[in-house]
Amino acid sequence: MAMYDKHYSFTNVVDMMLSNPMGRPETKPLSIDAITGEAITLNHLRHLVGAFHAGLRRFGLKKGDTVCFYSPNNINMMPIYLGTMAAGITISPANTSYVSSELQRQLQVSEAKILIAHPQGLDVALDAAAAVGMSRSHVFSVVRDPQQRVPYYRDVFIDHSQPELSPIEMTHNESVHTVAYLCFSSGTTGRSKGVMTSHYNVIAMVMEMNNIAGIFSDPSIQKISLAVIPLYHFSGISTFFNMGITAGATAIFLEKYSVTGMCEAIQKFKVNDLPAAPPILIHLVNRPEVEKYDLSSLQRIGTGSAPISASVVSRCAKKFQAFVPQGYGMTEVSPIITYQSPETAKPDSIGPVIPCMAHKIIDSKGREVGLNEPGELCVRGPNVMLGYKSDPEATANAIDKDNWLHTGDIVTKDKDGNLYIVDRIKELIKYKGFQVAPVELESILLQCPYVSDAGVIGINDETQGTEVPLAFITLPENLKNQGSNVIASKVQEWVNQRVANHKRLRGGVRVIETIPKSDAGKILRKNMKDIYKLQQKELGERVSSKL
Repeated sequence: MAMYDKHYSFTNVVDMMLSNPMGRPETKPLSIDAITGEAITLNHLRHLVGAFHAGLRRFGLKKGDTVCFYSPNNINMMPIYLGTMAAGITISPANTSYVSSELQRQLQVSEAKILIAHPQGLDVALDAAAAVGMSRSHVFSVVRDPQQRVPYYRDVFIDHSQPELSPIEMTHNESVHTVAYLCFSSGTTGRSKGVMTSHYNVIAMVMEMNNIAGIFSDPSIQKISLAVIPLYHFSGISTFFNMGITAGATAIFLEKYSVTGMCEAIQKFKVNDLPAAPPILIHLVNRPEVEKYDLSSLQRIGTGSAPISASVVSRCAKKFQAFVPQGYGMTEVSPIITYQSPETAKPDSIGPVIPCMAHKIIDSKGREVGLNEPGELCVRGPNVMLGYKSDPEATANAIDKDNWLHTGDIVTKDKDGNLYIVDRIKELIKYKGFQVAPVELESILLQCPYVSDAGVIGINDETQGTEVPLAFITLPENLKNQGSNVIASKVQEWVNQRVANHKRLRGGVRVIETIPKSDAGKILRKNMKDIYKLQQKELGERVSSKL
């Protein structure tokens, strides 16, 4: 319990978020819909949170219950998330790409009492709710449903004629053990798991980041951020809710990502802060339509959630004359592990571990490695999760008896304390005893003039009895009409001239339309392996038909 012994001035995250430490005007918009212009001010949010808290109580929910939320970015997220946590109830956001069976599982694991969904996903939501025995009367819409399948949540839960309720008071111990968020890990290396993030985890993260970066130290800073990354993902939650609301930042909500939609919002609202996933940075530096917009307001373009090439970071920083830091973290740590400052940032690094966390880098036998030697990063601190809900085995596999969280990421550390991502343990390609990191090859591929985006997997080469690297690439617009086989051959040769012998693309290069990625920007290698298997099957069928 030593990780959770430090006391903070808040115990309920909502008290912290609504504390307005910089004295922002209560009439300042905290959220604006990029399309409709609808806004929620700080004062309005206070009343909506208190009213929603009271509405949940009238409906019969109590501390320890769970509300599941299944919707793309929407300004109603703020009162729903905060009103839920104010009551000591857990908010469990669901990935909007989930199909019914996946949402069913989240409803079961989270033991959700109600489900709030967007009209575009209501059929899936209703099907999943029925499958787990949730009454249709416990499903609501985050905006008015044109088909009137379920009620609008405000019509049921927001009644300003009734007394509003303040966030419940908690002791330090209750804050440590009361789950605020139950987000589900991406599942790219296994089945998704419900990450139990406590009120204390969140408060510690925000307060310690303020100590590091001075989030609340300069009232003259007027941050206008574009919420284009998904807000069911903890990186978005941390940026726009936990830290953003507390700092009084204005969030511009974009429901659906597109290059033109993003650029139009940046230009219209003079956005100066763009938290982004790697694919967005790649679009910013490569897509021709970006040049049509005035994006000169951008001062910071943050990237995280997945590794990205140093060349893309450098090109983006130069193009927009903006600070482009790489962040690193995971849902299990609420979610920050490293932080870069403008003074010390290196484009190929994720920065040093934040001071409130202890860390070590170990080899496969658990021994700490030296500088510039690769090993698994392990961390512990007040922001580390309570565990995975209803999964003690997975929790024990992630957090050892000494409270070290094993990240599963291979890193190196330089003499200045900066970390460099090598790859995921489970994604390393084993070529004749040598370890090949897909991330490294992807970084090189993104520097090739024939490549717009890239992903690398390992495939079995039965003739050599080993894995070999294979690259999938997408082509720049100006090359899409040229022969893909010729370009693929050029790319393979280009890479092979720039890497050690064991890292060569012996599996070849294949051109596809898009590199499969999660909403958070992580390359979905399992999906690429499925594409490879399908291509091999089709190739085999074509060969057989010619015999």
